[in-house]
Amino acid sequence: MTVTMPACGPDLGQLLICPLCRAALDATAEGYACKACAASYPVRDGVVRMLPPLSPAERQIRGAFDFEHRRYASAQYLRISPTLVDDWLADVQLPKDYFKGRTVLDVGCGTGRWTYAMALLGARVVAVDFSDAAVDITRRVTKDVGDVEVVQASLFHLPFRPAQFDFVVSWGVLHHTRQTARAFETIAPLVRPGGHLHVMVYERRSPLKVTGTELLRMVMRCLSPETRYKWCGRLIIRNRFVFTLLRGFIACVPERDLSEAKDYDTVQFGLYDWYSPRYNHLHSAREVRSWFSRAGYGEITMTSPIKFTRMMDVLRFGECGGSISMRGRRET
Repeated sequence: MTVTMPACGPDLGQLLICPLCRAALDATAEGYACKACAASYPVRDGVVRMLPPLSPAERQIRGAFDFEHRRYASAQYLRISPTLVDDWLADVQLPKDYFKGRTVLDVGCGTGRWTYAMALLGARVVAVDFSDAAVDITRRVTKDVGDVEVVQASLFHLPFRPAQFDFVVSWGVLHHTRQTARAFETIAPLVRPGGHLHVMVYERRSPLKVTGTELLRMVMRCLSPETRYKWCGRLIIRNRFVFTLLRGFIACVPERDLSEAKDYDTVQFGLYDWYSPRYNHLHSAREVRSWFSRAGYGEITMTSPIKFTRMMDVLRFGECGGSISMRGRRET
């Protein structure tokens, strides 16, 4: 009997294992089948579907991001273009030729922005997300770009053995899980010794603003995605006095900060991303650095610029103004 390999490419099967029992897989005409527990994972529309049953909280998060990702083309920041290569290199701070020929993993790929950029740089990219919209859009925007495989899976049930990737990135994802540190511990072993891990998480800031924002998030999550998205647009404040009054209590953005690169739709998406998911944890740079150290990483570099150094400013806004990007090299 001749077995036809799935449309996403014969090499992907060498990386995949069963996310449920961790056993090896066999390729079938429809996708992949577990040799031990007989679970099957079909390939549909060029994506390997390996998603386990989700908890109610995970289903809420997936629904929120499905709505967001399907509207990605309306925001300038989220549009796919070759200029993303420069944006990516500025964020990760590695040489342009670092990615050529390397096997990399994009955990929580979203609409495929960084997957696209790394593929253009010559990497062989495996992109993973649990949102239907994310994997479908990533497959579509990367189908003619380099070597890209797309897998639908859960971060806590990733279908990979340890130490298979030269580079792993999880950008803006870990803090939307039930426990950020545990999510970090899940992806850190996937990097080969000598390889790099790069993460971006939200930064801790003013306790008063965090409390006010969390209360508003609780109300926002009771709304439909469409209604929530509209209300997020109202948090782009035109009146300077009103913004000054609100900024200390909730996450909002002054209209004067809008620009060609940071247009209204982009900011509205950012606010929706902040107010929609069930989990939205905040962390300090010291805390994130400790995760890298405990996982056996050295050469730890914070790649997001320091914006604030005065104690009161750091308390209100965080060192980096809201998000921390950090990269480390696996030593053990």
